[in-house]
Amino acid sequence: MAALTNLIISAIHDDSPPCDLKYVLTSVQNDGVQGNLDALTLLPHLLPCPRDGTDELLALAAHQSSPKEVVMAAQEVVETLRIDTAEYGSGESESVSLIVQLTRLVSLFAEAFPRLAVRKSPSQTLAPLVELKQLVSPATEHATVVEGRSLVRHTALLVQKLGLWLQGKAEDNELTASYAILTSLLDATLEACANLIQSSVAQRVFETCFPRLSFRSDASSSLGRGYDLLHCNPTLASLVLIAHALPPNHPTLPLLVSIFPVLLASLNSNVALDATLAILMKVLCASSPPQTEISPDIIIPLTTILPSLCSAHPDSSMRHITFRILGRVLQLTPSVLRLQILQDLVSPSEDSSPHMRTAAIGLVKEAVLEALSSQKVENVFSTPLLLQTIGPYVFRLDPPDILASFTGIDALKNSPVPGRLVECLGLYYILLSRDVSNRTGIRDPGTMRSVESSLLSPIRSALGRWVENSEALPLVALQIGMERVDDALKANR
Repeated sequence: MAALTNLIISAIHDDSPPCDLKYVLTSVQNDGVQGNLDALTLLPHLLPCPRDGTDELLALAAHQSSPKEVVMAAQEVVETLRIDTAEYGSGESESVSLIVQLTRLVSLFAEAFPRLAVRKSPSQTLAPLVELKQLVSPATEHATVVEGRSLVRHTALLVQKLGLWLQGKAEDNELTASYAILTSLLDATLEACANLIQSSVAQRVFETCFPRLSFRSDASSSLGRGYDLLHCNPTLASLVLIAHALPPNHPTLPLLVSIFPVLLASLNSNVALDATLAILMKVLCASSPPQTEISPDIIIPLTTILPSLCSAHPDSSMRHITFRILGRVLQLTPSVLRLQILQDLVSPSEDSSPHMRTAAIGLVKEAVLEALSSQKVENVFSTPLLLQTIGPYVFRLDPPDILASFTGIDALKNSPVPGRLVECLGLYYILLSRDVSNRTGIRDPGTMRSVESSLLSPIRSALGRWVENSEALPLVALQIGMERVDDALKANR
């Protein structure tokens, strides 16, 4: 046994060992001497080793050695890592990363615990996992996606394996205490790895809810798990599980209310964002969405946070998904509050993005079309209050001389102004063509004169200067929008 142990330690540490770990592994298996592996001595050397064959030799040692020695060796390493992490950070550069060592430790515990001759209570036996959990947060600080997914997978397997092992080994109170240890470890892992899982669950839910708006993606397979979750004390880990496991017929609005504080924390911190957006789409945008209006206690925080994500998130697909969720939230908002929110979104402010101000006009159009298509429901978007509230920010230039400030076509092409004007013209065209009974007052002579002088005349004048010298796409779209409005005006005379 001593000779084999020395040979393995040499293969781990020496620059030119007589044989490498793969050769040792093959020889041990062929010679049938797996029982000679000294786990208590070898595991502290193997766990941080970066050389090929380490994981296979660790698995063999964990399976063939005394489970008690495996647990003792693993505990020793956990304690060393805790001290090294607290004092030195990531540890020695020649070792594998902390998260790789943590994943290896999880695998060792999963192999050893079920083979132990239990002399203590199950919760006392699983106590080393409490200390192991303290390594999760520092281990994931600089982890890669592959490393994070591996840790989640191995931790889930550990919990599943030990959950089965606990059955029939403890009374109810002891079983509860043991499950609490396992749940705590799994939750800590899910929370720490929430941004590393990257299963694109929001994209996959989006493709289901909006098949016509979806685009090709490489969304990976979900982790999957039964819907066995408690919502009374939700955590970030709960969001990850709910996003993958929420059944289609679950009462979704009560769920949204129960987990909303954690959803809000996720949106604010950009942690587990993929899972949060997936849950919001399942609750709000599924094939059978809620038909009732949502409480302002949910609407106002969402419509405050979501616009900034629509504008600032670096991933274009996430911006698109967030925008559709924002639109759906507004559809479920009482019309008076909806108008107030849209007024804030289209009006200029230090915090507002020019692109969000433009996109918000599209949300106004959706609200107007909904209101004008209904003759029975009282909706402020089909009353003069619409123009009183939105008109000053949409049907006039801000500032009035903004079009004269562009010195050349290149400056215009790089500006959000043409896109915004196209949206303004689109809203005006919809009102002229759809509000035939003048419910909003859009056809009032005073209103039409105001829009002509504040918006249409300056655009016509600017187009006359620009279009002669350029066929830039923003100008073409603006010209088409102007022509549609002029045709609508002629038809109304």
